[in-house]
Amino acid sequence: MKRFFDTNIIAYTYDKAEPEKYEIASKLLPQGFAVTSTQVLGELSNVLSGKFKFSWSSIKEVLRQITSKFKIHVITTSTILKAVSLSERYKYSYYDSLILASAIEADCSILYSEDFQHNQVIEGVRIVNPFL
Repeated sequence: MKRFFDTNIIAYTYDKAEPEKYEIASKLLPQGFAVTSTQVLGELSNVLSGKFKFSWSSIKEVLRQITSKFKIHVITTSTILKAVSLSERYKYSYYDSLILASAIEADCSILYSEDFQHNQVIEGVRIVNPFL
């Protein structure tokens, strides 16, 4: 079973300010086959540098860890076009739809995120908010 991880889930594994979310997210990551995208890597870098005040050398190390554990889905023109269609149909923001399009293109069965409707299934991908 392929599982796609949105930025917020990965970010919680680097933030102990919310211990319950940290624990849940940390337990999810090492299980099974994990996928994320180039978009998530960029968003994570932004969160780590801004909100968490990580140094750039620390961010590089985090990115090395993530890319060694995850298959990285690269955003393409087809991903962008898919995201636009999903956004129009399901009324999610473009950037959330880009996450969903990546999960669909990577043939994932689960998308872990806080940003969607829990348990909704879109094109074979079930959205799971692990914090509910």
